[in-house]
Amino acid sequence: MRLRISISHSLRRRQLAAALAAASVLASGGCGAAALEGSGKLIEGGTMTLGVSSQPDFLDPALSYTASGWEAMWIVYTPLLTYAHVEGPAKLIPGLADALPRISTDGRTYALRLRRGLTYSDGQPVRASDFEHSVARVLYLGSGGAPFFEPIEGAIAYEKAGRADDDISGIETDDQKRTITIHLTGPDASFSDVLAMNFGGLVPRSTPFENLTKDPPPGVGPYVITESIPNRDFVLERRRDFPGLGIDGVPAGHVDTLRTLIIKSQAQQTQDVLNNELDYMHDPPDTDLKPTVLAQVGPEGSEPQRYESQPATSTYFFFLNTAVAPFDDPLVRQAVNVGVDRAALARLFASELTPGCSFLPPGFPGYDKGFDTTECPFGDPREAPDIERAQALLSEAGAVGAAVTVWGYSGSPTSRVTEAYADQLSEIGFDVDLKILDTGVYYQAIADQSEYPQTGFTNWFADFPHPLNFYFLVDGDSIQPQNNQNTGNVNDPRINSEIASLRLQPDVAAVANRWAALDRYLVGECSYIVPYGHRTLATFVSERVDFDSIVFHPLFLNDYTSFQLKDLGW
Repeated sequence: MRLRISISHSLRRRQLAAALAAASVLASGGCGAAALEGSGKLIEGGTMTLGVSSQPDFLDPALSYTASGWEAMWIVYTPLLTYAHVEGPAKLIPGLADALPRISTDGRTYALRLRRGLTYSDGQPVRASDFEHSVARVLYLGSGGAPFFEPIEGAIAYEKAGRADDDISGIETDDQKRTITIHLTGPDASFSDVLAMNFGGLVPRSTPFENLTKDPPPGVGPYVITESIPNRDFVLERRRDFPGLGIDGVPAGHVDTLRTLIIKSQAQQTQDVLNNELDYMHDPPDTDLKPTVLAQVGPEGSEPQRYESQPATSTYFFFLNTAVAPFDDPLVRQAVNVGVDRAALARLFASELTPGCSFLPPGFPGYDKGFDTTECPFGDPREAPDIERAQALLSEAGAVGAAVTVWGYSGSPTSRVTEAYADQLSEIGFDVDLKILDTGVYYQAIADQSEYPQTGFTNWFADFPHPLNFYFLVDGDSIQPQNNQNTGNVNDPRINSEIASLRLQPDVAAVANRWAALDRYLVGECSYIVPYGHRTLATFVSERVDFDSIVFHPLFLNDYTSFQLKDLGW
């Protein structure tokens, strides 16, 4: 039983800062004057404090589907396949499997074998049958990741039966031989990438079919979650025996303890990192403090460098619930797309968002730069919108004065972006109500069909480098009662059919033009969503962290295994 002590935030920060200072001195390997002066050399071990603006949605690999959850859990739960911990294009490599899968000529069967000698963080041996159990938890719990595994034979039947202990007919395992064979209902060009998603991180067969955020299950990775107190903090500890597991391409890490604090104020986090009271913040710096950050520790600021903006494969957009009025009307949706001021919204991100109107982000197969900019059918997103045209479309639809609730969550700049969007809808002619939730519950709320959210803030950061990862958000087959990632309930036969067809194409570059055409149909012709730009994210750390060592991964953002402390004598 854990004892939870309630103390003031400022006191806790001072206590943690003192603890970190002591940890740094101890980690430097000595005491006395020499240690206190500090050498600036890199050290192994130590403790880092990290900040995040809200509790990750879950700290259970079967359920978590937010960037703050995945950034931390990537190094705790390794799937059969994973990605190299390097910058640049995402490179798929074997994880717990000893090689990339052998895929049958018809693309429907994947054969893998576990590495020898794998153990979970609690010492249990890893068994091939654990894979089926791990996938079953994703399906049984109605995870947002469930649609990715539904191409497995028997997966949908398993979901419908609702019996946790049932078998999934398309997964065959042999614990003695360490083999895993997966049969799909049809070819899926993205399935190897699906196997590398956090949802596929293996857990023991004894893991219960319930949300384990408060007591995360054992995993196989360089770190283990040793403490989780929702809405306060969670702790990752380096696993000392991990190097002996022989998982090539997955670093063992350098820092012993990574403690993440839930600090709702981004301004407070920003100031704490500037003052070296916090070592890293997951979210970008507060927009009002961004000029201070750039002046003091940015590329043009003081040495050593502590801040850099990084392009992230992402799209920011507003969802429109096509299953409820008034957004079941295409004219109404078009009016919104025409009337939204993308350039004004981008300014709220303090130069961390590039205006655009395409769903697929830059760098993805099918991305059309022309459609994203000057050829956008609603007007150049870098310029002011045509409000009169938007108002005329709304009038033509007979929807002037239609009641609309705009959903968003607290925090910078999200709440301001949501408020600006609400104001823009009012100017177009809607009767707007604003609903701002706490960040920690927001994505669960808009993914719950019983809430009937009409429109609101959302975004998407790539899980894997394939257009299918974005298009499952608008695939009718992805719709589910809870954890619904298709928040707009888009269910267009043409989109569904084209996704199903493109799923069969192993050479994504060869069909990039078809993905580009689908983007134009989704956004340009049907206005099912309201894209307004593509984001950059930040690497922002204290003086104690070696900036040059940090790896910014294209999918998992800042790689915690690359964090390393310096001996500054604090």
